[in-house]
Amino acid sequence: MHGAEEFARDSREEEARAMNEGKASRTAMMVAYMRAVADAGVTHVRDFHDPTARVYLNAKWSGRLAKIVQQSRSGRETMSLAVARASADMMALRTKAIDAAVCDAVRAGTSQLVILGAGLDGRAWRMKELTGVRVFEVDHPATQAFKRAHLDRLPAAIAEVSFVPTNFERDALNDVLARAGHDATRPTCWIWEGVVMYLTHQTMLTTLANISSRSATGSTLIVNYHTSMRSLLFRVFLRFLGEPVKSAAQPAEMAADLDAAGFDVVEDAGIAELASRFAGGAEQPAGKVMRIVVARRR
Repeated sequence: MHGAEEFARDSREEEARAMNEGKASRTAMMVAYMRAVADAGVTHVRDFHDPTARVYLNAKWSGRLAKIVQQSRSGRETMSLAVARASADMMALRTKAIDAAVCDAVRAGTSQLVILGAGLDGRAWRMKELTGVRVFEVDHPATQAFKRAHLDRLPAAIAEVSFVPTNFERDALNDVLARAGHDATRPTCWIWEGVVMYLTHQTMLTTLANISSRSATGSTLIVNYHTSMRSLLFRVFLRFLGEPVKSAAQPAEMAADLDAAGFDVVEDAGIAELASRFAGGAEQPAGKVMRIVVARRR
């Protein structure tokens, strides 16, 4: 637990500095760090690659990454290495599952991808399957400004990217996407990753209604959600991180909400199922309350 506390404390301090400087949130930076750890091979997830992640790491997070990689290569198992690997596994499994669902949607003919709360997402720069797809990245203006300031360190985007700066407390999702050129008459693939747990159930339903209104028949919605807020490790980690978790749902409850919005569940998988699919069944000490649901618009 000491390793998790140290990791979360540093992340919290980083967020305080980021807020003062108008940079990306701690959550976005932490997610990029976890993906970078996995990309460096410190994960049980097979064939995970995300070279975009480390581009966004500041000196402190880059230094932490270098230490973890060094510990991994030394063969000496430390608490900090175990925490980093468990976190990287969880993030890599989440990423791989969502990537697979996106690829399925594109193969089915979807040519629009909307990423809600995009943070420092790298899919438009690393997924060759997104060639010819228009990607709308929706997020807070400060996080998007930070991301765009680092894009010159990446190769040209594979997809056509439209940045949609949005204040989620003030701006209507329907309106900002319409202004950005999103076509509600054509199928869309939606990624709602790492966001729902921080929303009240009512806010989630309101956003889901907006998504539904802009989803033509055959659209795909991919939602990352959590089944409980009771996990000790989960609550301690988020307490130190300073993130208020506001909602959880069981699969049947999530399916009912999706059904009411016009979506049918295609699959709903937990961490063990994802580990079986992408990590050879390696035991996962983190993310036991995390799930990925894929649904299709009727």
